[in-house]
Amino acid sequence: MFAVACGGSDSKPGAEAPAGTVTPSPGAQGCSPARAYTAGDSDQALTSGGIARTYVLHIPTGYDGATRVPVVLAFHGFGLSAKQMMEYTRLGALADQRRFVAVALDGAGSPPHWNWRKAVNEPNDLQFVADVFKKLDADLCIDPDMTFAAGFSDGAAMSRIAACEAPGRIAAVGAVASPNVPCTADVPMIAFHGSADPLVPFEGGAVRAEFGGGTFPPVRRSVSDWARALACDGLPIISRPAASTELSTFLRCRRGDGDVLLYTLLGGGHTWPGSAPLPADVFGATSEDIDATALMWEFFAAHPLAH
Repeated sequence: MFAVACGGSDSKPGAEAPAGTVTPSPGAQGCSPARAYTAGDSDQALTSGGIARTYVLHIPTGYDGATRVPVVLAFHGFGLSAKQMMEYTRLGALADQRRFVAVALDGAGSPPHWNWRKAVNEPNDLQFVADVFKKLDADLCIDPDMTFAAGFSDGAAMSRIAACEAPGRIAAVGAVASPNVPCTADVPMIAFHGSADPLVPFEGGAVRAEFGGGTFPPVRRSVSDWARALACDGLPIISRPAASTELSTFLRCRRGDGDVLLYTLLGGGHTWPGSAPLPADVFGATSEDIDATALMWEFFAAHPLAH
């Protein structure tokens, strides 16, 4: 396990989210009576599948309990925690700026991880996600068309599996340094991956034990497979939004251009772009070109649930 700290430059693309809030989706009426809740972070617990599970809930400044707000579920990497995920991504600060609820879930086991392969001898993490949704719906004024999933590494795979299992609930996915997953979904996705990732190699190959073993395809193929589920063109348009960043934009998707994006961090490692660096000897370099958290939110805001 390793600790992370807050950080990151504000000069990179996506570093500052536009001012203001997201307009509730059409037809999303407010809540009456209001479902009030104290702003800030709180530690939460519930029983799921017969075991105690925990998560961190961040209520944004300005939440009034009457206006429906978006939700971002965040899944930490292998060996991390919900609290570390919130600190590492600075998701709570962005939630306050853009007025959405951020929920970082804790994996199970020691070290904590996600059962995205759905092994029968491990906790049912999909049931945990469903139980968290049920609790959020009961306690808060949530926009049903603007629920999103974001993850890092092992948690990125979990966010993609959750989208496959709940395409009518999760509107879009953000995945950083994700292993390949055995599913695709008609759900928009923004992905980030370092070309020099030492743990989940960009060109594919052997999978580390914590990711299930075996082999996996190159990242470009994995993302292209996801894009095909959205009826996008097979080959993306490549651009260079920053000096050491390559952007693959998939066109003519079922809902339009850019429903699947892949940011390749040239020389980047197994890290979250724009956040505090992790030990480079283990995880590789952290990109300072872009801010994955801000770019992810901009993508989410543009991709409410399609009806």
